[in-house]
Amino acid sequence: MASSDAPSGAGALTARASVDISITVPRVMQMRLIAHPAVLDVTAEDVAAGKVTVSGPSVDLHVNDRSGYVVRAEIVNAAFAALRIAGLPAPIVTNGGVAIANMPSMVGRAKPQPYPVSYELQLSSDAVPGRYSWPVALSLQQL
Repeated sequence: MASSDAPSGAGALTARASVDISITVPRVMQMRLIAHPAVLDVTAEDVAAGKVTVSGPSVDLHVNDRSGYVVRAEIVNAAFAALRIAGLPAPIVTNGGVAIANMPSMVGRAKPQPYPVSYELQLSSDAVPGRYSWPVALSLQQL
């Protein structure tokens, strides 16, 4: 349309448009093990007591799932029969094999500092003193 053909006058021009906005927040499930030993030395005194306690490690967690999350702990060495982990938002206990603990949502809260944890590892009845690879595997799962 030429400039002379453009509508002119007192009538109002109307324009309509719509904009759709969508925000997708990617799911974050991160766990970092801090100061966890690679090996565990079991002494004759530990065998006599039937357990080993490990203090000093920390677990750094960041999960943005509104429904919470699960921490899964598994004993991965036959020299150990049971496990208790204290210091996380919920305790983890297993009498062999795998333990699963539901943890509360972190959404709407400041990211927590790493959780100082302690491990109480019950020795198997046939355990002997020696050096063992770290006997606990931890992982995160969705609810």
